Amino acid sequence: MPENSPKKNTPDVDVRMIHHDLAGAPRHALPEGYHMRFYRDGDVAPWVRIQRAADALSQATAETFAQYMPGDVAHLARRVMFLVDPSGADIGTITAWNGDAFDGRDIGLVHWVAIAASAQGRGLAKPMLSAVLGVLRDLGYNDAWLDTNTRRIPALNLYLAFGFAPHPRSEAERAAWRAIAPLLKYPVGV
Repeated sequence: MPENSPKKNTPDVDVRMIHHDLAGAPRHALPEGYHMRFYRDGDVAPWVRIQRAADALSQATAETFAQYMPGDVAHLARRVMFLVDPSGADIGTITAWNGDAFDGRDIGLVHWVAIAASAQGRGLAKPMLSAVLGVLRDLGYNDAWLDTNTRRIPALNLYLAFGFAPHPRSEAERAAWRAIAPLLKYPVGV
C-alpha cells in the first residue's frame, strides 16, 4: 500500500455506533436471485469460511462462533443470517444479536457482518443490513448498536447512511472520528 494512501494514514481504532429509530431505517431489497436465510444446524463451517473470505486478516474459527454467539440451534436460527447467491452459495453473513453490553441496556446488536471478498462491490451490503434491521425490529427492538473500526470506511459510510451515529466512549474514539471525517460521505459531529 502506498505510504500516503488514505487507509495507511487512517487511525486503527475500534469504534461504537448506535441507531435510535430502526423503524425509520432505509429498506433495500436484494437483487434478483439473491436471498437471505437463517442459521441451520451445521452452519458454523460456512460462517467461518465467509468470515475468512471477507477479510484476509480474519482469524475466525468455530470457537469464535461459539464464544460470541452462544445458544442452541433454535436461538441461532432466529438471529444468524446468511446471504445466498443465485447459485445457492452462502456468500455473506450478518447477525441480529442482543445483549446488555450497551450501557447496561438490552438493545439490538448488529454483529459479525461479512461478505466474501469475491462478492463485495455488488450492492449487497445495503439489503443485507436492511434484512438484519428488519429482524431486530421483529424482535421488538427500536435501538441497535454495532462495533466497527475506523479503517473500514465503506462500512462506516454504509452505517451512517442507515442512520447509525458515532457513540464515542473515549477521547481516543472522538479523535479517531474527527481524523476520518474528511473520508466519510456524511457528517459525524463528534
